[in-house]
Amino acid sequence: MKIQIRIITLVFCLFATAKLAAQEPAAPQTKFQALLSELMTRSSITGIFGENGGQHIFESGTKFPNLSGLKAGSRITYNREFEYGGIGLKHWWETWEMNLEYRTTFKNQRTGEGRDEDFFLGSVSREKGTKIDFANTSFYDTPYTFTGTQNFADGRGKLKMKDDRIGFLARKYFGTANPDPRKPGSGFYLTGGAYYTYYKYYLYDVMQWIATAPVTYGPIGIGLSYSISTWEVPLGFGYRYSNGTWMLEASLSGNVWYSHFRDYHYQRNLNFIGDSSGFGLETNLGAGYILPSWLFFVKLTEHRLYGEGSFQTQGGLSREDVISNYSGSYRNYLSTKQFSVELQVSHFL
Repeated sequence: MKIQIRIITLVFCLFATAKLAAQEPAAPQTKFQALLSELMTRSSITGIFGENGGQHIFESGTKFPNLSGLKAGSRITYNREFEYGGIGLKHWWETWEMNLEYRTTFKNQRTGEGRDEDFFLGSVSREKGTKIDFANTSFYDTPYTFTGTQNFADGRGKLKMKDDRIGFLARKYFGTANPDPRKPGSGFYLTGGAYYTYYKYYLYDVMQWIATAPVTYGPIGIGLSYSISTWEVPLGFGYRYSNGTWMLEASLSGNVWYSHFRDYHYQRNLNFIGDSSGFGLETNLGAGYILPSWLFFVKLTEHRLYGEGSFQTQGGLSREDVISNYSGSYRNYLSTKQFSVELQVSHFL
C-alpha cells in the first residue's frame, strides 16, 4: 500500500504541475517549445501497480556418477509472489508506438517459502530439459526437469527478494487500429523490443532434513543467496479494438533470452556461477476504459522462460567441493513460470 501511495502521489503531482503551467498566460513559443508541444500531444505517462505470482527454478543433475560416485541432482525453488509498482512513458507517430517502462519492488519483499532439494537419480528417473521443442513441435509447460527422484536432503526457509525490470517495446499497427486508443479502430499489430531484469533472493531461517542414520533435522540459519540478470528479446503480434470509450487488447510473443547468475551456498561457502539461455513465451490480455485525458487499463500477463546452460564452482569447505573448482563446468536448467495482474493508469499529455 505504501508503494502505491508513493507512485500515485508522484504521478498526480506531475499532472498538477503540468495543469498549473498550462494555466499561465501564453507566451510566444520558440521552435523548440513548438516541437516539444507537438511531441507531448502524442505522448502519455502511466502509473503501474501490479501483483506477480509463480516460480523460478534452478536445477542441475546427472545420471552418471559425479565426483563422489553418486548419480544425483539438485533443485532450488524460488517463489515469485510479490507486489510491484512502476512508471511508463509512451509516444506514438502515425501507425508506430514506442513504450518505455520500469517496474520495481522498491525494496526487499517477503515472497513466501523457498526450497533447496538434493536427490538421487536412478533407472526410473527422467530428465526432460527441452520444454519448447521446435523439432517435434511440442511444448511442455512445466518448470520441472527431473522426475522420478528420491530426496536425500531437503531444506525449506523464508524468502525475501528485490526485483527490477526495464523494458522497451515498439509496435506497428495495421488496419484501422490506432496507437492513440481515444481514436476508434481495430486491427492487428506487430510488437518487438527488449527487457532487462535483475533480481536477488535470500533464503533464511532454513529448516533442513538430511537422510542420515539417524535422520538429521533442524535449523541451519541462512541457506543461500541467488542473483540473476536476464536479457529478453520478444517478438510477436497482437490485436487491438477501440470504440473511443472501451479498448480490448490481446497479444502473443515468442522470446529468446540469456541469463547470468550467481548462486551462493552459505553453509558450504560455495558459489555456482554460470550462464543460461533459451526460449520463452508471453501472452497478454487486457481491457481499458477511456476518458478524454485518461486511460484505466487492466492487464493479465502469462510469462514463461525455459532454457539450459552451465556453471562452474568457486570456493567450498569440503574436499569434494574444492576439487569441483578444477573439474570444468556442470550443466544446469533454468525455468521461470509466472503471471501478473496489473492496473495501469495513463494520462494523455
